[in-house]
Amino acid sequence: MYNVVGGGAIGALFGWRLSQSDKVLVSIVCRSNYRQVKLHGYSMQSAQFGNQIYRPYRVFQTIEEAAQDASYDYVIVALKALPNLYDSAERISQAVNPQTMIMVFQNGIGIEEPFVKRFPNNPLVSTVSFVSVKQTEHVKHGGFSMLAFGIHNKLERASLLKASDKLEFISQVFIDQGVSSIIEQDIQPYRWQKHILNGSTNPVSVICGGASCQEMVKNDYCRKLLEETMQEIFVLGKKVTGKAFPGTDGIVDPQSATDYIKSIPVPVYTSMLVDSQNKRPMERDVILKNPIMLADKYGVDVPHMKALYAMVTMIEESYSK
Repeated sequence: MYNVVGGGAIGALFGWRLSQSDKVLVSIVCRSNYRQVKLHGYSMQSAQFGNQIYRPYRVFQTIEEAAQDASYDYVIVALKALPNLYDSAERISQAVNPQTMIMVFQNGIGIEEPFVKRFPNNPLVSTVSFVSVKQTEHVKHGGFSMLAFGIHNKLERASLLKASDKLEFISQVFIDQGVSSIIEQDIQPYRWQKHILNGSTNPVSVICGGASCQEMVKNDYCRKLLEETMQEIFVLGKKVTGKAFPGTDGIVDPQSATDYIKSIPVPVYTSMLVDSQNKRPMERDVILKNPIMLADKYGVDVPHMKALYAMVTMIEESYSK
């Protein structure tokens, strides 16, 4: 039994793909969209997988309701990572039993630590998704989806072997349903690889007042800001992990990253920008603050990231004025 906690675009997309298999049953915990999903399901529009109405096996409004309904082999965490407002690990706790594999599908750096602290004996899978998906009245997905998995915490040998088999199983389910899936011994280079775009385009788009990623790279000054921020992420990530990045999407340096953005045929608006426009909390801690703390620890200079963090923090604090 699978439980997806977080009924937004990521939770809907990957819950949908899992549910296409006859090997699994997938429930989902929604909050703001609970009534819509409960009554009508999700309207999925995917360039890769086609269009379909996705009706999860069970839809719950709270984790408490989900925990009362079943015992879960897997809990997929697709909540926004907002550690300054709530503890994601505590939010899922009632659905976790000693055999549950916790799969964290959140963006950012350092997102695993609350789960390691709260569930030291459960296998924790840090999951990095490479996908373009957004939710409006439909869940709109592009033509590609990839997941990179890695067991994050240290487990005893017997527990690690069991967890590895369990991870192989779900990875194969995703592959069978058309999602590219890989398992890595060390997932952190993939997390930093994704952060090259996440950690730069997200905050800069907020500062730019609503620009798409393509609009930002067309402006010489903005592109320079993005590339200098990306360079800080490259240097910091390699220092922290001690490894080169995998080069997903051909992104091996800041220029190739902005070239990649230019090549995307449809406008891309970042999740942080959408949150800012709707005066919702932004994932500023995991996108900026946590990397900045690592930079201070490892002696890496990140002036652009620190400036962006100061600005997006002030913007978010202005919501209540």
